[in-house]
Amino acid sequence: MDPLADIAEEILLAVRILEIVLLIFLLFKIYTALVKSKRMWIIHAKGQGLSKILKIGLSISILLLLICTLFFFHISSEVKPFIPTFHNQLLVALIFVFLCLEMYLSLSMSKTLVAKTNKKIILGLLVLILLPLSIVKSLQIPNLFNYPPKSDCYSLILPVKGVWLAGHAGGSVAVNHHQPFNGQKYGMEEKVYAPISGKVVQAIDSLPNAPINLSPMDTINPAGNHVVIEIEPNRYLFLAHLNTGTVTVKRGDMVKAGDFIGEIGNSGNTSMPHLHMHIQNLPLIEFKNSIGYPYRFAKMKRKRWWAWKTVADEFLVRNDLFNAQ
Repeated sequence: MDPLADIAEEILLAVRILEIVLLIFLLFKIYTALVKSKRMWIIHAKGQGLSKILKIGLSISILLLLICTLFFFHISSEVKPFIPTFHNQLLVALIFVFLCLEMYLSLSMSKTLVAKTNKKIILGLLVLILLPLSIVKSLQIPNLFNYPPKSDCYSLILPVKGVWLAGHAGGSVAVNHHQPFNGQKYGMEEKVYAPISGKVVQAIDSLPNAPINLSPMDTINPAGNHVVIEIEPNRYLFLAHLNTGTVTVKRGDMVKAGDFIGEIGNSGNTSMPHLHMHIQNLPLIEFKNSIGYPYRFAKMKRKRWWAWKTVADEFLVRNDLFNAQ
């Protein structure tokens, strides 16, 4: 059995259940709100100043949540790679329709809201929770694409060939758990190439691949089989989680950008096969004292939204597709 396929099946099953629950809830909501309930637009309601203010606050919250939802599912979602495109789009569509319905409800009011104080209290509590939350989340959207300027970045070539997915990448913790400057791409037994010229100062090749699971435990050898390239004094590029017995370079070797280094594996403190790459000031894994440095890729084809584009001196964020030809 393929563990990655098993994980994908479990996630897909959960998504299907969520889709069914959302659909049933949405149909019930449409019936009770649009068919059964008698409503009026808030501008037509006489008096009810407090209710109108609360309703406007709720509508602003829902609008911001709508925007955040689209960005979450398209950019920052960690499970998106495991969900077929159709189901991802269906889930987004259901949530979008639900929030649009809630937007309509927030701009109108029922007679029971006008008459009952307890409903106003519930509405007030809802606004008190959702409005600050939606504002905070929406203000985080620009951070998804924050990255140091070109002048502060190293220029690399892509270390792999073909079409890949960026798992954790970018300059924000919202899209990169290894923030600040680490990129990950899924794959197994795919070839890895030096993204920049330099001197090999570390090459580990004998560690076994770890079982594929979502709870990695190897904290003793977090990088697994890896190669460290000194690109200039006190600047070291790491290529980690390589496949056992595939590393082709040794300590002291000089490599050029594009030289074959090894194959992607699942060694070290990792949950699934991928390539971990980052630049830091120390030649060893040291979480407390090391400093990370940003990099961009000299040229690549990238699909961030809906179309492929050829870009130069650009960076990746989570769920970017990129093509290294």
